[in-house]
Amino acid sequence: MRLVTISVVWIALALVLAGYLLSLVFRDTLERNFDQRLNSMLDNLIGVSSNDSSTVINLDRPMSDPRFEQPYSGWYWQISANGMSPYRSRSLWDVDLDVDYSAPIGSIIYRYTVGPEDQQLRIAERAITIPGSDVIYLFAVAVDTAEINEQAVRFDNILLVGLSALGVGLIAASLLQVFLGLKPLGHIKKSLSKVRSGEAEHLPTDFPKEIQPLANELNALLDHNNEIVMRSRTQVGNLAHALKTPLAVLRNEARMNDGPMSATVAKQTENMHKYVEHYLKRARVAANLKVISGHSMILPSLNNIARALNKIHKDKIIEVKASDDQLSFKGDLNDFEEMAGNLMENAVKWAKKNVIVECSKKDNWLYIEFRDDGPGIDVEVREAVFARGERLDEKKPGTGLGLSIVKDLSGLYGGKIELEDNHLSDNNSGLTARLILPSV
Repeated sequence: MRLVTISVVWIALALVLAGYLLSLVFRDTLERNFDQRLNSMLDNLIGVSSNDSSTVINLDRPMSDPRFEQPYSGWYWQISANGMSPYRSRSLWDVDLDVDYSAPIGSIIYRYTVGPEDQQLRIAERAITIPGSDVIYLFAVAVDTAEINEQAVRFDNILLVGLSALGVGLIAASLLQVFLGLKPLGHIKKSLSKVRSGEAEHLPTDFPKEIQPLANELNALLDHNNEIVMRSRTQVGNLAHALKTPLAVLRNEARMNDGPMSATVAKQTENMHKYVEHYLKRARVAANLKVISGHSMILPSLNNIARALNKIHKDKIIEVKASDDQLSFKGDLNDFEEMAGNLMENAVKWAKKNVIVECSKKDNWLYIEFRDDGPGIDVEVREAVFARGERLDEKKPGTGLGLSIVKDLSGLYGGKIELEDNHLSDNNSGLTARLILPSV
């Protein structure tokens, strides 16, 4: 938009300046041509004049243009001498032209003056001496400038229409140029969106030659970034694998010995083992995320998890609701079951009686809410429960990794997990965990 605005402003300024200069040039040309006509008429006036004595001057024949004989026609001539009554054309009738007696002899002076009936006149004056006479005569020819003013106005109107049409054409061409020039950038934006969503790994190579170098650089940047990420994931996986064997040895030793520290060592090594498994799974999911293109039906999985938990927690009621039986998750089924299983298990663990799982879809996102009627979580500590190993109640079984795993996995798919009060429970208590994931 800024590019279009700048183009429109510059086009408008350029056309206004060009129109002003063209108008000035045209008026100057009109004035020069007009002065040449005045000069010709002045030469004609001098040529047809003669003097009968040293004090009287007459015309041998009338001027060629009849408008010099029509009163106040706008075409006038006058022959003046300082201290004598002027000899003038009939068109002046009883009015004298305002002449300049200080004009140098032989030179022509062009200037504007006011004539009969307030006409604006362009006047040409020349002071000469006639052989045999010492009197300096000032010959003057004046013509109304309405003619050149009318031509100038007509030219300005034509110029205005022409430049306006040119301006509209240039603005349209600028808009078209901007649209066509930026269209490939829109294609790059869509392609980058596909890369970010995992639908493609690189930008295509069919861009115009002006844009293709940018696409090539972006592809190189994507490759470099993927290489760094893959190297990091490999190092994490290698580290986790390297720790598995020592941890297994420690676990076995703790189980075989009945020493005072064996229970503590067994518990901590078990937690460390779960941490290692968590990072291994995260590395596998992140490595495979780019190639995930299928979808997973979520209702069968949620119902299976609910049935399994009902067998363990027979005193709790788990209800699964969905706005559509065909809701599907754009990702791996195992990842979804791990996220949903953690959240449903937490809800059942803390619920007094009821757990409701409700699924819906909005645009291209799944919204899965896990609502329980338990004590809930204070707003101040809700962010803290996402920390790895964080547990609000040590008396409850678990490692504190559940919500951390859910947050990490949902983030890898571009989703998120939200916690808020459960206002839909009968006693207006409990927690709602909302899992937001991409949908097909």
